[in-house]
Amino acid sequence: MVQTLRLLLGDQLSARISSLRDLDPARDVVMLAEVAAEATYVRHHKKKIAFLFAAMLAFAADLEARGVRVRYVKLDDPENAGDLEAEIARAVKALRPREIVLTEPGEHRLAAAIAEWEVRLGVPVEVREDTRFLCSHAAFRTWAQGRRQLRMEYFYREMRVAHGLLLDDGEPAGGRWNFDAENRKPARADFSCRHRRVLSPTRVRATCSIWWRAASRIISVIWSRFGLA
Repeated sequence: MVQTLRLLLGDQLSARISSLRDLDPARDVVMLAEVAAEATYVRHHKKKIAFLFAAMLAFAADLEARGVRVRYVKLDDPENAGDLEAEIARAVKALRPREIVLTEPGEHRLAAAIAEWEVRLGVPVEVREDTRFLCSHAAFRTWAQGRRQLRMEYFYREMRVAHGLLLDDGEPAGGRWNFDAENRKPARADFSCRHRRVLSPTRVRATCSIWWRAASRIISVIWSRFGLA
């Protein structure tokens, strides 16, 4: 029996993500799933979907290379149920984990669905805070408490001070907190980006071989599956 089934979402591909914090390769399984529902709930460009799925597959390969057990569900798997909850349910049935652990998703739609998983799946579900953000939920609630208006400008300033970002001896770099007025102006007519770095496809293939192999398979599947523009 698997101790912990650890779900990784497509925008959580980091070895330092909170859901992998106490990973035990001997007893845990990390799961990633290419599911149509997450790719189509709003319209996406097919290149974006291909890039995301290829990154997931490459990250899964990296985990496996480090001795981690991975359950990876491909989009063209005949048994792919098509949505995340159904794939989790299929994994629970096959692996019988004692618990499910994941890092909170970045959108309310998915967070609301995950909040019901423990009851619907009959397995304890631990949703951990995403520690990649500089401000925790608790810190933001403390900042917001008692304020009549939640304005990004003031929150932004306090975050810079708290983390020492763009400061010179405690004062804003450049002498001002922002240059929004100047940034709203259009670029000069003669402005151009003359020093863009361009990588050839050959070099990309050589330096990102795992990603490129994954992308090649996924691109063909997505082009035939979705036919999106």
